Amino acid sequence: MTTSTRDRWQRWAILILVLWAAFALRLYRLDYQDIWWDEARNIDVATRPLAEIATAPELDIHPPLYFYALHAWTRVAGASAFATRFLSLWFGMLTVALVFQLGRKIVPGQGRDAGMLALILAAFAAYGLAEAQETRMYTMAWALLAAGMLALWRALDALHAWQRWLLFAALAAAALLTHYSAAFILAAWGGWLLVWALKGPDRGPRLVRLAGTGVVVMLLFAPITPIALRQIPGYKNPNLVLPTLGGYLSQLYRAFTLGEFVPEPVWRIGAWVWGGLMVGGALLAVIRNQLSVFSRAKKNPQRWPLPLGRWTLLATWLFGGLVIFYLVLVFRSAFNPRYISFILPALWALGGWSLLGWRRLARPLPWLALAGILALTLPSLRADLFDPAHFREDMTGVINYLQAHATPEDIILVDQRYPFGFYWERWNNDFYGFPPAEPADQAPAQYLFVDIDRIDERLTALAGSAQRVFYVTWYESDMDPRGAVPALLDAYGQRVDEQVFRGYTVRVWQMQPPTRFQLPRDFISLTRVWEPGVILAAGDWFGREQPLPVGKPILVALRWQVEHPTERAYKVSVRLKDASGATLAQDDRLLLSNRHLRTPAWAPGEEAMNVYLLSSPPGPGDYLLTVVLYDEATLEPAVTSGDWLAEVEIGVVNVGN
Repeated sequence: MTTSTRDRWQRWAILILVLWAAFALRLYRLDYQDIWWDEARNIDVATRPLAEIATAPELDIHPPLYFYALHAWTRVAGASAFATRFLSLWFGMLTVALVFQLGRKIVPGQGRDAGMLALILAAFAAYGLAEAQETRMYTMAWALLAAGMLALWRALDALHAWQRWLLFAALAAAALLTHYSAAFILAAWGGWLLVWALKGPDRGPRLVRLAGTGVVVMLLFAPITPIALRQIPGYKNPNLVLPTLGGYLSQLYRAFTLGEFVPEPVWRIGAWVWGGLMVGGALLAVIRNQLSVFSRAKKNPQRWPLPLGRWTLLATWLFGGLVIFYLVLVFRSAFNPRYISFILPALWALGGWSLLGWRRLARPLPWLALAGILALTLPSLRADLFDPAHFREDMTGVINYLQAHATPEDIILVDQRYPFGFYWERWNNDFYGFPPAEPADQAPAQYLFVDIDRIDERLTALAGSAQRVFYVTWYESDMDPRGAVPALLDAYGQRVDEQVFRGYTVRVWQMQPPTRFQLPRDFISLTRVWEPGVILAAGDWFGREQPLPVGKPILVALRWQVEHPTERAYKVSVRLKDASGATLAQDDRLLLSNRHLRTPAWAPGEEAMNVYLLSSPPGPGDYLLTVVLYDEATLEPAVTSGDWLAEVEIGVVNVGN
């Protein structure tokens, strides 16, 4: 066996060994953690009839291609956590293999080691592991974009080979049909391609190919255009605090390099080590490679490489994607690192190419640098697999508690549609339905949709005959941010238990059935106007007309209105005072609309009811009810128009014997 043959076999052996290690890492504990909200929603939608998937209302901001793939996969493999996550694992492995090709082909003929370095970076990246173990569409989109880039490189090498351009267009459209955020990457690629077309000697044919490719992408996307127009224009989160550019980059840098779970002491060192190795290696790689690229461009000016070579397209993918996403984020608030994780194949490929640059100084340096990076990544990998503090929600713990304590005479109310039904048989997921009758030996459970104007009627229908109410809430829930449900349960029942699980809280109330829940609804006009243009229009409360029994909490309902959106978000403090002016009870809550938005996002003239709960005073008598409106951030109270009062009296609470 010749030396070259032996080297080739060794390289193949290392490649296969790394791929098997990456596969084993992603397969390990694949179904160890519970199914959580996103996964349950995805499985639920994907297992519906194929014709219903694209128009499913649960797909608030997702195109359907991933769900079609998951639908087909579950028909073969089933819908268990292991089976559905395995599809993400498979696409994650495909991404790792494609990253090897990207790294290998950055500089044709010189990238074998760059490909191997990129492969290992991708194989053991903490963020790649996390997404490969969840039933979501991100690894599928990564793989399609990586394949699309390889197809684009082949197309650029043969301008007139229209089949290559069609393949690139198909992969680009597939990525966009998997996740709309792929558009940020495609836009960055489009900018690079426009420069390529305009700078080339055969500008006309290049522009024609580019335009034709864009038309094909649009035609392939066209069937879901009506769905996209329904989903995208109104999708934003007005309550999101827009991160600064520095905060945005810092959060992504940590997540995509050493991992979100890297310990702080390791990160303080590792951030500089990772960045220094990559930037230094990239500079060395540019010096080494550009002489070769310039030489090739001079010999054959008709071929595609610009003076800066293929790596500039990957750099455009990486940095252009980051810039475009942030610009969109400024106008359309919806931020999470996974939404721009589509830059990762470029990051890993460029990372391998950058590390290879250190070979200019000494041959072993790229591999020593890679070993250092992997050592710094290990804490995040370990935390993702073994540290419960970083696991997804503990639905198993919730179910075990409910099985041990809830009886068929009780009712379980859950503030989220997913994933409770994957673990509890006697469950109803409909907005306005009721739990099934079977199995009769299990407590009935119901998804509780909160319409604050009718929540008392809904609670009466569901829990009016229950001995106890178990209320399960998710830590990220936005179903009842005004707290109407616990306020009503506290007003009509006695809280007897509260259990906190990872990601969930279970609160239990002992009731005295039959229970008729009722919010105060006999509103009286109050018309108190604060300087920001916030109006307290009307209100009602327990003890206003009829004496309130001693020991019963005071439920207060206030109707608020804004003249115009405010510059600041406000909180409301409702207070109970005795004759001397001493505060006996107080409830402070954000002022939110029926859309759960803070006042800067309210429409002019918008009105909403908010509820407050005050503990009962110690004895009978008349007590004063007051309201303070204050800035959420600075705590500075607002003042009323005209009389400049910070605290406003709105009425009296009569507590009888």
